[in-house]
Amino acid sequence: RRRRPIRQEEEGDGGPEKALEKSPFQLTAGDVYDISSVVGQDLLQLSAGPQAPAALARLQFRIVRVLEILEALVSESSLVEEQLRMERDSLRREVEDLRGQGSRGSAHLGPDKMVIDLTDPNRPRFTLQELRDVLQERNQLKAQLLVVQEELQCYKRYIIKSSANGGLREALELCKTSAFREGFCFF
Repeated sequence: RRRRPIRQEEEGDGGPEKALEKSPFQLTAGDVYDISSVVGQDLLQLSAGPQAPAALARLQFRIVRVLEILEALVSESSLVEEQLRMERDSLRREVEDLRGQGSRGSAHLGPDKMVIDLTDPNRPRFTLQELRDVLQERNQLKAQLLVVQEELQCYKRYIIKSSANGGLREALELCKTSAFREGFCFF
């Protein structure tokens, strides 16, 4: 059995017996030792002959008080446990409801679909197919631009060569009918 020394301030506050008067929810570990000490002293006095009846009455009162304290603590513990159990059950139901809503919502979307927040400024604006079409069109336009630039270079070379010989009008006529034009019309 562990004993705790009685402190001076406790003696000034009514001693260890004061712990029996406290609310069960305000008891500290020190108070439990004080109650144990008081009950132990009463048990020792039971064997002391002439003071035995008074010691027995005190002991009986103190044991009843200790039992009341234990009952209050157990009841409070049970209430807290029941509240925690109810809260846990409530959270489980809420999670199950959310899972049910999530699975129902995703069933409507399908495996290759996604939900997009329309208020998000960084959301995708085009489908993948639209982006592919735009890129393909851009690549076609680039290819056509390269063909036109090559053709222009050929015209310039031919015009410069012809004008050096003095036949600018002939060079322009020849360019109009040239094989370099292939679907492009500049004149």
